[in-house]
Amino acid sequence: MAMKTAPRLITRIGLIVALALFVVSRRFLRDPVSGQALFPWLMKLTIAIASVLVVGGTVLQAVRWFQSKGARKKAEGTLLLCYGALVLAGIVYVFTTKTGMGWIGLDDLSAKGARKYDVVMSVIAALLAACAVIPALLMEATVGEWTTEEDEDAVELRRTREMGIAGLSIALALGFLMVTCNVANEKNIRKDVSYLKTSQPGPSTRKIVEAMSDPVRVLLFFPELNEVGGEVKGYFDELARQTKGKLTVEEHDRLLSATLAKKYQVTKDGTVVLVRGADAKEKHEKFDLDTDIEKHRRRDGKLRVLDQTVNTALMKILREKRKAYLTVGHGEINDPDSLPPHLRSQLPDARTQVIKNILTQLNYESKNLGTMDGLANQIPEDATFVMVLGPKQAFDPAELETLARYVDGGGKLLVAMDPEGDFRLGPLEGRFGTGLGEQRPGEDARIGLVTDDKNFLPQRRNPSDYRMALTNQFSSHASTTSLSRGDARNGILLQTAGILTDREFTTPGAKPTRTYVVRTMGEAWVDYDDDLKAGPAEKRDRYNIGAAIEGPKVTGADGTEADGFRAMVFSDQDLFADQMVQTRTGQIFIETNGRSLPIDAIRWLGGEERISDIVNDERDPEIKQTKREQAAWFTATTIVAPLALFGIGMLFGRPRRKRHAAVKKEAAP
Repeated sequence: MAMKTAPRLITRIGLIVALALFVVSRRFLRDPVSGQALFPWLMKLTIAIASVLVVGGTVLQAVRWFQSKGARKKAEGTLLLCYGALVLAGIVYVFTTKTGMGWIGLDDLSAKGARKYDVVMSVIAALLAACAVIPALLMEATVGEWTTEEDEDAVELRRTREMGIAGLSIALALGFLMVTCNVANEKNIRKDVSYLKTSQPGPSTRKIVEAMSDPVRVLLFFPELNEVGGEVKGYFDELARQTKGKLTVEEHDRLLSATLAKKYQVTKDGTVVLVRGADAKEKHEKFDLDTDIEKHRRRDGKLRVLDQTVNTALMKILREKRKAYLTVGHGEINDPDSLPPHLRSQLPDARTQVIKNILTQLNYESKNLGTMDGLANQIPEDATFVMVLGPKQAFDPAELETLARYVDGGGKLLVAMDPEGDFRLGPLEGRFGTGLGEQRPGEDARIGLVTDDKNFLPQRRNPSDYRMALTNQFSSHASTTSLSRGDARNGILLQTAGILTDREFTTPGAKPTRTYVVRTMGEAWVDYDDDLKAGPAEKRDRYNIGAAIEGPKVTGADGTEADGFRAMVFSDQDLFADQMVQTRTGQIFIETNGRSLPIDAIRWLGGEERISDIVNDERDPEIKQTKREQAAWFTATTIVAPLALFGIGMLFGRPRRKRHAAVKKEAAP
């Protein structure tokens, strides 16, 4: 006869719902960095419902066990053990919360200790839950088909136990994966198994060749049948095809073409010479590559950045070297030694080696501009543009007036401000129509820092990471060409950034054109009270970080019209400061938070926006994921995918079980 026990389907559904609620409370209702509940009341309600479902299911299972007899009682007893293990997993989970840690006197652990405790307890809870839920679900499906309690149903008991053992094996395998992942994370051993890929001609390099009035000859001095030479020739053949006759490629043997090698001072194999023009107008530039292909297979192999190398060499034959002046004497990131010792010890060290390398790459000579160099009276006439990079101290009024006169005369200026410093634009605000911070009538501007708890780069694993905001909000302006085309997917890092807001233009005549070229994501806010929380008066919005301003035409001393000033203003100095970057294969190199922004900004200031575009780079890309992306990938790979496979199996297996039960029923006397 059939056993009259509590409904099994309700118990199964309750078990799955309880597990889902525990996952939701753990992964989505807790802050991934601080561990604090995002919605305390909702988290408590979720845990309470899940606890009731688990305890209720355990009670129902105890009733089934009590009502059962014979072989079935043994099977129901095994199921009861699974439910008991699930209750124990819930208890362990409670002790990972702030309340539970307080019950056992561990609420005063250090950040490092709390992190280790959370990892250990979470693994134990997850392992117990897996060892309880997976066997329970499989055995529930088997026991649910049991329709008699005769002695021959010992076969069903064996089948039930086999299903339970199979489920336990799956759970233990998952536990082994958790341990393996944790060990891999702690050991963090990396091995470079990357392959060699020579960078291809980028749009910027193609535009430089097309911008030249004279054709370019490329002379390759490589040994015959050399692999490196073949890679380089393939690169230039593609560039020649793209530029349609503006570039020709020639292969030479250094010894057989001794006269040509002597003319261009080629002393070793692996030399590439770029020649523009002929006779008296001829200009040339050369660079060397190692002829051993194995050396280029390394992570820092030069073939990976061949496009950048060629781009730099072409700039040197495109035009004469220009001069860029960088202000000094106010604690700028390019002159940190100018800060008083007591201030320098309180501020993070910053350098600008990347910016100086970029200036060299774009064929600029960088020079200092201090009070004695003309900053207090007259900007040098040979300055293509002036850069003010993150000064910590305020400029003297005379220095600001000098910059204002320089701008009025059609000068080019880039300013990157430190919101925690004392520098302000002063009279330049009225010329640019923008300034640092929120303007208030009759008061100084209110300065706050950009904070984003949705799009940020995890570093310290605490709420201070919210100041490491990420954004991919760029305009289509010429000063952000590469960002808007190539880096929009990855975004850039805004580290300790302020905001720019509108100011009234104070200059007479036609007004300059102001375009905000970089903004925050829509979830960001300006943290004025420094509590890392979005208060009632701190609105989430897209805030301005960078602006490009172009002035109206000016009349020169000879009465002719000339282009007006160009300026770029940023509320984040770290867009131009050196940062250590690590790739997927462990390679470490220096880059700016602004990625390609400094290159495009410099080209736009120098009037060379026509050649601004992406420069190809085949180095391993930087690892940069937001906490939200990390959580999404973890959830998808560890929960969603296994549940989907399990659901498919249950869906296709259910009709088969029904047919089996029907056959047994027909065969019964």
